[in-house]
Amino acid sequence: MIRVSFLGFILLFAVCMPVFAGDIRYGYNARGDYVPISIEGQRVNYGYNPRGDYVPISVGDERIRYGYNARGDYVPTSIGDDRINYGYNTRGNYVPTSVGNNHVQYGYNPKGNYVPTGIGGRHIHYGYNSHGKYVPVGISY
Repeated sequence: MIRVSFLGFILLFAVCMPVFAGDIRYGYNARGDYVPISIEGQRVNYGYNPRGDYVPISVGDERIRYGYNARGDYVPTSIGDDRINYGYNTRGNYVPTSVGNNHVQYGYNPKGNYVPTGIGGRHIHYGYNSHGKYVPVGISY
């Protein structure tokens, strides 16, 4: 089974920026937003972070914590016990660079967008959800 921290990372990009045994399912949260509702069978739960923003708060049993990064941005800072580290990618964007011990790779998806393309040696696949948005849809080794 893929660790939930990895699943939470995929959720971060699916929700905040724009699987192998299963996939990312999209649907509606309690507010009516069309968002990821499960990742590899793990339910994504939404609620309010300490600042009052309506955001994903857990994936399965793993809680997503929020705080400030080194630049002062209010962002997810950990998923379960895994800390999210921020830094610069090769294009100079300030982005998550690792989740726990898993390094995040950036590159171009099939549409030519510069996005996360992998984490910890796994490749992130992109495709269309039922609303026609080009989003992360799966992962493979």
